[in-house]
Amino acid sequence: MKIFVNNIPKFEKDIRKTAIKVIKGENLKGELSVTFVDDTEMKKLNKKYTNRNSTTDVLSFHFDISDIMGDVYISIPQAKRQKEQDLLFELKLLTVHGILHLAGYDDKTEEQKKTMRKKEQEYLQK
Repeated sequence: MKIFVNNIPKFEKDIRKTAIKVIKGENLKGELSVTFVDDTEMKKLNKKYTNRNSTTDVLSFHFDISDIMGDVYISIPQAKRQKEQDLLFELKLLTVHGILHLAGYDDKTEEQKKTMRKKEQEYLQK
């Protein structure tokens, strides 16, 4: 399993450790890239891939290629704005959230959100 953590050397070890927990827990395979961006880049990605003209906290892109799991993009400024604890905790939470999307979880309905929140807490408490 290869995990690439891009643009955030200060927290790379913690993000990688968190990602490994989720990947193993969800029995995922392949390479994962976690990239941290600013709001401008996140807004561009969100517009291009979801047709929403705003920033967001996390976007996940799953690839149907056997050796590549997918990409997760996280907006650091948005994480700073919405954090309830410290920044590292929020970045780990968004990493978990993004990988859960790659594992097939969704959060469009209240029931789906509830399931995702429960899984997030499980991985953050391990």
